[in-house]
Amino acid sequence: MDTTLEDRIRAELESNRERTGPPDGAVEVPPIPSGRYCDRDLAALERDRVWRRSWLFAAHTSQLPDPGSYLTSDRSGSPLVVVRGEDGVVRAFYNSCRHRAAPVVRDECGTARRLTCQYHSWSYDLGGRLRAVPDSRNFVDLDQEALGLVPVRCEEWEGFVFTNEDPDAEPLTEYLGALTEQMQEVDGTRLRWIDRQVHPVEANWKVVVDAFLEVYHIRTVHPDNAALLYDDSTVTVAMLPNGHSRLSVAIRPELLGVMDPSPVADNPSVGELWRQTSTSFGWFPNVIAPLDTGAFPLLCIWPVDEHRSELVLEWFAPDWGEGGMPEEHALRVALFQTVMAQDTANLGAIQRSVESPGARPFRIGWHERLVFHFHRAVDLAIGVDRVPSGLAVSDVLDRFVEDG
Repeated sequence: MDTTLEDRIRAELESNRERTGPPDGAVEVPPIPSGRYCDRDLAALERDRVWRRSWLFAAHTSQLPDPGSYLTSDRSGSPLVVVRGEDGVVRAFYNSCRHRAAPVVRDECGTARRLTCQYHSWSYDLGGRLRAVPDSRNFVDLDQEALGLVPVRCEEWEGFVFTNEDPDAEPLTEYLGALTEQMQEVDGTRLRWIDRQVHPVEANWKVVVDAFLEVYHIRTVHPDNAALLYDDSTVTVAMLPNGHSRLSVAIRPELLGVMDPSPVADNPSVGELWRQTSTSFGWFPNVIAPLDTGAFPLLCIWPVDEHRSELVLEWFAPDWGEGGMPEEHALRVALFQTVMAQDTANLGAIQRSVESPGARPFRIGWHERLVFHFHRAVDLAIGVDRVPSGLAVSDVLDRFVEDG
């Protein structure tokens, strides 16, 4: 991380720890309409204009080690397959045969020499080109060159693979903007994917994202774990372009080093700031990345419908070389389950409240402004004029978005 930025973050942490009222320059954060969390029309707009037009985390290159390695997903609302080609390039396609739209891959992951539809056996190479059509004599003027799999934008940054169904979307690195520099020290190309945890949540996906954009709740929801480790009075946040964000909370001085990994499990490229704080980045629209020196998860929040979502934790660790995974990585994964169980239980109760007759707009504080920033980005992705009446958030905090 840039030393000037690191010094500023440290100064802000200290200033926030000492203050007894709102900081200089703070403004009242406008209320967030509670209907945003249960409105069916808004959910439909999100499916079309957020999920199908944003860069979404799809995989890490360590999950696609060889030509023919593939992953499938339909969490964006469309069935996709991400595959490494014979040339080593990772590409994405709609998982839909050009004959009668059956999937060309049915398993969640695997390795294949060709992508072959199990309905009528049309077969495609790893670059998406149609290579074989059984009984092709029955098709008049069949142009195989024009019948390849339909591609989806697929780009990579630091080993993290993203897809975007919008062919006109800006390049991934421009979309990530300041994140590409501020997260660089994690050295994502040297990470390995190690595990996945899936938590069904009885709450709208935005309720779940909101929870990980502030630490105001940790003393109440996590009194026996996170609240013991982190000092939630010593925190600083940044609203970044395109709905992205950064949040840093200090580790209590007496516990510094307690959670540090051993040398074999450590990421030496990570600097002191990350070792003395929990610094997480919000990747709009749906990823919270609490990067760490050892094993850490990407918290990926996916909608099921306007009332339900799934919280998927994709776990990574620094590459340890040959041999089995260090046991401490597995221990960290297991310990985190306790924290997630507390969060998911809390979020379901919130959803029931926002759908009740007693629901009112959320009154949030300056220290929770990343929540408002996230909702504003949802509206901008949809188009503010398209947001259902009474559900949009205002532009009053736009002037506080940092360049980087």
